[in-house]
Amino acid sequence: MDSTGQSIGKRYARTDEIGIPYAITIDRQTQEDNTVTLRERDTMLQIRVPLGEVARLVQDIVQGRTSWKEVTESKKYPFHESKE
Repeated sequence: MDSTGQSIGKRYARTDEIGIPYAITIDRQTQEDNTVTLRERDTMLQIRVPLGEVARLVQDIVQGRTSWKEVTESKKYPFHESKE
């Protein structure tokens, strides 16, 4: 958890640098629609995932039950454009 108050871009850069493969961002939109941004370090692609599904999704990817490529190609989750 990073609550430093820095811009999201700086937070992502820090997590990338230390090797965290997936970042979950809770933001204003989360309050509106109960979704979070899930960002993958290597591709920097971001998707919006319902809060209740994100833990299972990350677990499935990490444990090899699915891949990031399969998740993004399925188009089940909308892509999220960063507003840095």
